[in-house]
Amino acid sequence: RMATAYHDSSYGGGSMPGDYGGYGPDPGYMAVPSDYGGYGPDAGGYGPDAGGYGMPPQHYPQDQPYDDDVQLPQEYGQRQEEGNRTYQQYTEGKVASKCIDAENGIAPRRCTDCVCMFVFLFYVLGMVVLVIVARSATVNDRPWGDIRRLTHGHDYQGRLCGVDPAVAAQPFLFWCRLDPKESVPAPTKLNLGFPSCVAACPTNTTDVVPCLFPQEVRQMSIQGGPFGTLETYHVQFQQSVADTFTYASEPFAGRFCVPDDPGARSQVLLGPMKFAMFFSLAGSLQDPWLVLFGASVLSIALGYVYLFAIKLAPRVFVMSLLYFTWILLTLCGGFMLFATVDLAATLTGSTAILKTVKFDTYMKFNPLYEELTPESATFWSIAVGALLWVFGCCVLGIISHVAGQGFHYVPDLIDAAAECWTAMSTMLIPPGIEGLVKFILLWVLSYNFMFLVAVGWYDTHRLMVNERLYKDATANFHYESSWTHILGVLYYLFGCVWIMELANACGQFLVSFAVISWYFMKKDGALKTGVPPNPAVYGALGGALHHAGSICLGAAIIPWVRLIRVFNWVEDEAVPNEEAACCAQDASGCVAASVNKLCACVGKICSGITAKRKSCCTPACCGTSPEPRTESLFSAGCAYRYSKNAYNDVIIRSQHFLQASQRAFLLINKYDSTKTYLLEGKGCQVVTCVGVVSIGCVGMVFTYLGIMMSPALTDPTSASYVAQPIAISLMGFGLCANIAYGFMMLFDHTADTLLYCYAWNKKFSKDNNGAPVDDYLPESLRDIVDADLDEDDGYCFYGQARPEMYLSTWLGRSRRGEMKEERFASKARQSQVGSSGAPSVAGSRASAGFPGAGQVAYQQVPGNPPQAMASYPPGAPGGAYYDQGYAGGYGYRP
Repeated sequence: RMATAYHDSSYGGGSMPGDYGGYGPDPGYMAVPSDYGGYGPDAGGYGPDAGGYGMPPQHYPQDQPYDDDVQLPQEYGQRQEEGNRTYQQYTEGKVASKCIDAENGIAPRRCTDCVCMFVFLFYVLGMVVLVIVARSATVNDRPWGDIRRLTHGHDYQGRLCGVDPAVAAQPFLFWCRLDPKESVPAPTKLNLGFPSCVAACPTNTTDVVPCLFPQEVRQMSIQGGPFGTLETYHVQFQQSVADTFTYASEPFAGRFCVPDDPGARSQVLLGPMKFAMFFSLAGSLQDPWLVLFGASVLSIALGYVYLFAIKLAPRVFVMSLLYFTWILLTLCGGFMLFATVDLAATLTGSTAILKTVKFDTYMKFNPLYEELTPESATFWSIAVGALLWVFGCCVLGIISHVAGQGFHYVPDLIDAAAECWTAMSTMLIPPGIEGLVKFILLWVLSYNFMFLVAVGWYDTHRLMVNERLYKDATANFHYESSWTHILGVLYYLFGCVWIMELANACGQFLVSFAVISWYFMKKDGALKTGVPPNPAVYGALGGALHHAGSICLGAAIIPWVRLIRVFNWVEDEAVPNEEAACCAQDASGCVAASVNKLCACVGKICSGITAKRKSCCTPACCGTSPEPRTESLFSAGCAYRYSKNAYNDVIIRSQHFLQASQRAFLLINKYDSTKTYLLEGKGCQVVTCVGVVSIGCVGMVFTYLGIMMSPALTDPTSASYVAQPIAISLMGFGLCANIAYGFMMLFDHTADTLLYCYAWNKKFSKDNNGAPVDDYLPESLRDIVDADLDEDDGYCFYGQARPEMYLSTWLGRSRRGEMKEERFASKARQSQVGSSGAPSVAGSRASAGFPGAGQVAYQQVPGNPPQAMASYPPGAPGGAYYDQGYAGGYGYRP
């Protein structure tokens, strides 16, 4: 650890600077927290002739924990966690760039979680192997995985309609009548086992289609026979292809012809087409990527617009989007819930109401009635409508929080974040690049996913004789449904989530790196003295060369625990509380006041229900408190421990992700401001939620309109037909919302990182005699942290009361008590030295021209945030400390 060295004749000094080395503030000990003194490479803390104080390096307790907030100091020889030991080893050395910065505590870059990077690479290699096998393997001389099966049907010979040469001109699959002589408009029963390929879906009953009919069995018994035969059984099987009259039908789910008659339609949809919806959905991923690319570009443009709009008028812009979203959800939910008319007519047995409200017209505009049976469409319409209204209620709850006290400090956080990223204009580039990368990743992952879904085998043994199957002229295709294949698909899906989250993790890491670099630029008055050079470039180099493993590990964990945090945030922010208001609290008029009172009454009831739910069913792992502390991966508060805030500690302390997540979680819980805004959801989360949902909805509408307005994507005879436009539109929502999330991080994660840097600065300044908070704290952040800025947290183990108020101070003194006394004595000696003419520690930072004093300069090390580096005048007596000790000490003339 860094220690400030003095050279004075009254403290082990002498006339020869080379004979006597300096020592830290306390004889034999360093500055807090561990209080063990500085030393040189051979005989720590003293020169060649054994002057001064200190202990040899081999006796220095390397296992001492870096931070005394986690556990009590260890005795000499006791081992501590590997992460802290590795972190502490950088406190020694003669090269300043390889030491922890004495003023801000930023550690030099080192590789973290290297194993996780290789685990990720091997996992991706496994995904590649799965796809290669699915695409190249064959079964019965046919491809094992063929994505054309997802949107084309197989006829009774196993031929792929519209694909195989014999039926290349017949892309549609048609189920014939079971009775070939029947010619009535509505077929009584369909031949579901042996469909045929047709050029277009029939619309009348006059055309004929050649169809294969089920086997006919003729049994004959012959009595007697040669060679003493008593009886001979003769069984004859026959299958015939006969021309069959068609019926009125329409295309469905791609290239499948289903009857117009509701009864016959149900036979198809509940029979062979029961699971076809899922496969046609997967097959729809083949061709809409040009539309999705347009939606991605639109989302990137809207992301930039949102950044500057929210910066100019945060409350007005957020409230406008919330009200617009609420109105849209309410109207869409009401449209879908109109299907309750059909449910009421079914329950009452009266169809007159359907004609009164022109329900047939409604069915034409509701896309679910085109893809499902009437009964299923009614059920799902009601379910979707109810869900949309629930979302609308959630948005209304968020409005009540924003209009109330829930948006009080958000504009200040937005201003602080905007000051940071506008000072580094290059930080506007990564979100756009990240958006394009997400589109490409989704394209590649989705396209290869179709091959895994399309694998299957052909059953050619369908002729049963005496309970045994024999091969015949027919073939039936079956999708692979073994457990091994299902596990393989789940393996691939987990990898898809991991890879997509990796893009988010890289963006969050760059934001953390840039914000930390900017925060720890010193101020000149109220303004920062400069801007970190190319933070995006240096952050990308540092992440790729040193922290790729930590980023990969974080991307594997964070998306799953994020679901818990989102649920908790929605419950807290979307459910009204006692401070809820539907109009601005300063709004005049009795109507606004009455509405706000009503909101407050509703909020009081809802908050009571929420509190009851939390008291009955909130596991410790889902809370925000780290107590009780354990070393388990699933310790208390682990849902908030594994978050993007861990990347801050990875960068500052160059620590592994799991240890960094624990340290960051404890530090955030230490101060009220960080705990309130980072853990309790009172920060920029509402800005992120509104931006993500709004841009996602615009992208979804753009995707749907783009598909429906393209003839090539809506014509079933087209090779690029999209069978499930609604599902692709929902996919567009997810893609655009994910792209928007990268832009929201410039507000959300920037504000969180600024608060985290403040907490680290405050703690390091107190525990390690680092630079005071006022040297770095942006003025735009001062009002937000003002509540605990001057709070004395010196008694972190005993609370905030005076020491004599605790029983432990009246008992036998422990090693910790002795160390505290030694620290107080050290501070007293520092003040004595300062009064006798030597500058104080704080003065040394400002007195760059003092004779013999080390000067502080800043240098940008590739892959590192800017770090303070000490330079020493040649021949200065205090330089003996630099020669015999470690880089970073400061020497002074007596």
